Amino acid sequence: MKKCMKGHIKEDLKMFKYSICFFLLVIIQLNSCKGTAQNNVQESNDMGMELILNENYSGFEQEEYLLIKNQKELNAFYGKINRTRKPGLTPPLIDFTTEMILIWCGDSAASNYVNLKLSEDDEFLKIHKLKSKTSKEESKLVVSPFSMYKLPLSTKSLKIEK
Repeated sequence: MKKCMKGHIKEDLKMFKYSICFFLLVIIQLNSCKGTAQNNVQESNDMGMELILNENYSGFEQEEYLLIKNQKELNAFYGKINRTRKPGLTPPLIDFTTEMILIWCGDSAASNYVNLKLSEDDEFLKIHKLKSKTSKEESKLVVSPFSMYKLPLSTKSLKIEK
């Protein structure tokens, strides 16, 4: 009878260990999914410009700045970047009555995301491209990164200052 009890206890301990391992794997998997989405967000600056997305492939071959003021334009942009993605990225929910989107698309020679500063004068929203820190390891991957910023809606034109 004691041998039978010891056998059940060993099996119960083994099952408990497997359950703990499975539970830990589930937690790790869930945290890794959240980590990639949250790592792309930075603090907003004083003009109300907020980084909402950094990604490695835009599909643009030359550097471009896009100012998007409606859902149709945003969907068209996501249509372009999702041509080669499976599954594609989901467009963010934006209230275009009070906000607009600024997108910087780097060319294929860009290896880092851009760091932008926004200022405003009487006629223009001025975008200043700040020097970014280059990584110690130069990547051999072909990428065309893009950064997406949310900012308050304005009727002013965009002016890029280098």
